[in-house]
Amino acid sequence: MNNVQDKSKIDLSIDNFFNEISLESPINKDFFRQLFANISTTKGIDFAENIIETVTNVAEIIINELNLDSDSAVAYLIYNLSKDLTISSDDLKANLNIEILEIVNGLKKISALDTSKYHNQTDNFIKLLLTISDDLRVILIKLASMLFQMRNLSKFDKDLQKKIATETSILYSPIAHRVGLYNIKTDFEDLCMYYFNTEKYVDIKSKLAKTRDTLENYISDFIEPLEKKLKEYEIDCEVFGRVKSIPSIWKKMLTQEVEFEKVYDLFAIRVIINSTCENEKAECWKVYSLVTEEYTPNPKRMRDWITVPKSSGYESLHATVIGAEGKWVEVQIRTRRMDEVAEMGYASHWKYKEKKSRDLQADLFSTIRKALQNPRGLKKAQSKEKKALYTDEIFVFTPKGDLKRITDGWTVLDFAYDIHTDIGDSCNGAIVNDKMVSIRHTLKNGDTVKISTSKNQKPNHSWLDFAKSSKAISKIKQSLKAEEYKHADDGKEIIKHKFESLEIPFNDINIQILATFYKCNTILDLYQLMGEGKLDSTKIEKAIQSAEKEELEKQNISEEYDFNTSYSFEDTKGNYLEVDNQSISYAYQYSKCCNPIPGDKIFAFVSITKGLKIHKTNCSNAKSLITNYPYRVIEARWRNLSENVPLNTFIKITAKGNVSIQNKICNIINNDLKLQIRSSKIDDQNGGIISFTVSIFVNGKDHLARVISRLKKLPEVKSVHKVE
Repeated sequence: MNNVQDKSKIDLSIDNFFNEISLESPINKDFFRQLFANISTTKGIDFAENIIETVTNVAEIIINELNLDSDSAVAYLIYNLSKDLTISSDDLKANLNIEILEIVNGLKKISALDTSKYHNQTDNFIKLLLTISDDLRVILIKLASMLFQMRNLSKFDKDLQKKIATETSILYSPIAHRVGLYNIKTDFEDLCMYYFNTEKYVDIKSKLAKTRDTLENYISDFIEPLEKKLKEYEIDCEVFGRVKSIPSIWKKMLTQEVEFEKVYDLFAIRVIINSTCENEKAECWKVYSLVTEEYTPNPKRMRDWITVPKSSGYESLHATVIGAEGKWVEVQIRTRRMDEVAEMGYASHWKYKEKKSRDLQADLFSTIRKALQNPRGLKKAQSKEKKALYTDEIFVFTPKGDLKRITDGWTVLDFAYDIHTDIGDSCNGAIVNDKMVSIRHTLKNGDTVKISTSKNQKPNHSWLDFAKSSKAISKIKQSLKAEEYKHADDGKEIIKHKFESLEIPFNDINIQILATFYKCNTILDLYQLMGEGKLDSTKIEKAIQSAEKEELEKQNISEEYDFNTSYSFEDTKGNYLEVDNQSISYAYQYSKCCNPIPGDKIFAFVSITKGLKIHKTNCSNAKSLITNYPYRVIEARWRNLSENVPLNTFIKITAKGNVSIQNKICNIINNDLKLQIRSSKIDDQNGGIISFTVSIFVNGKDHLARVISRLKKLPEVKSVHKVE
């Protein structure tokens, strides 16, 4: 008999469940009766009764507080049964629609998550939830389940209480906030505070109870003249006051750093307007004007979420006005539809959704998904005390009264760049609330701003110290870079003209010498500073001369021979130097320290003022040059050696006799050997021996060898060798 009564009781509970959720489409109730009969057999009647009771309570939240459909409630029922009962996929497909099955699968995936891994990663947790199912009802049903658990937290053991409360506070309350479920978010915060900070919760609750009569009288006195004015203008609305939640008051005590008695805004006034969708914005602004006509407003604390709603869909006008006793009072103005969105977020839209409208449901899911993906303010919602969630946007007015939305913390300069780049570049201040302020001034909510500009103003590096917006910073950097390049171009021309006047080659080596002399990190810095007039251009000649002197000292070059032999490749007939495998056509000189001639192994060295100088690789100065100036050494070799191109070289002759033998030998060189003599100079004359150096032109190393061999055959000649 008892079994029959128990079975009948469960059947009644099942019927009650389906009556609660108002089925929107036919469903096989016998299928569910059989499932409960099976679980009653395996787990017991009490277990089965507990499931149907719990699911019914959660279903009430799903239907009544989230405005979800009956499919959501049925899915939650199946999900709970499937945790302790094996149900074949064929039975599920035969008795349930595909949407319910997808929701069940999503709930199973969420329950399998190790949420402890995400206690410090709320945003990652939300991203994970979004990948679990395309049906956002899965997340909302999970919120309903968590709310039921929080409301019945005392029934769990201490460890489970801590786990549920922690996850609610860190993970699920921020989700409720994002989708605008403010009633549920408030419940979450209230229950979490009671668990985490019972003493403070009870203290504030007690103080509220003691001041309730006073608060209610103040609210009544405040509302009375307002209702009268609204009635006078035939505004169909409801006006009432609401004391703020205990967690909200506690946050204010923390942020304002005051005791309970010093919190001035313990309540808010709401004006809920009955209006059609077509007229609701106009009606809200009309009420706003009447409220601010009756009570003096603080424009800096005005909030307009009608023109630009919050990401959660929240729409409302907030005005802060001065009430009796000089107290600030917040008045929230919105329509009935806006109020439902304010309380229930996007979930309120299910109330108006037609069951067969798949497109509308898809649009709604897309909107909720975007809200969940928006991380703005998430970190603020994660701290243990859950500090107040303030918007990072404020509103300012133009002189014409236009409302502009900007980021909190922006300066006058940021606002100027937001209007236009040219206005930002020339901004030299602003008139804010009829007072002149600098470009560094931080704008506040409700400010009236008129930007001031000047043709003489232009960006400078100090602006980057206080600019906040990415646009302002980017545009300032662009302007500064453009100015730097202009100065650099001017500086390059100054140096180039100075080099031309001093007949100094304008090449990378000499520019680098200048950069080192002026202690510039880069050549661009050299050009820029020179263009800005920060470097003395009259010191350029000194810089080059100092470098020349240092180079000569390091080479230890003898100045004995002052033969300024200089050729350019245009003057030759095919006898080229090959530099880096490319024929060159720059002016060059043969170095007098080693006098290279065709056939010698050579390299080119970039001198400071005399272009390329050609050295023999075994030159006495080669090691010094390559060691001290490796970046100025260029590989070189002779090309087309078969061509007869005379090159100047020096030979030293030692012979028996005096000046007469010198003249004889020079005549032989000139007349017999047919060589052009450029000069002849006596080096030494003593004891019947004379030494002299002759400058001649030869066609190469082999030609010189033949000349030396011919001279050595003269009986008077003791020695002949090329001067290295």
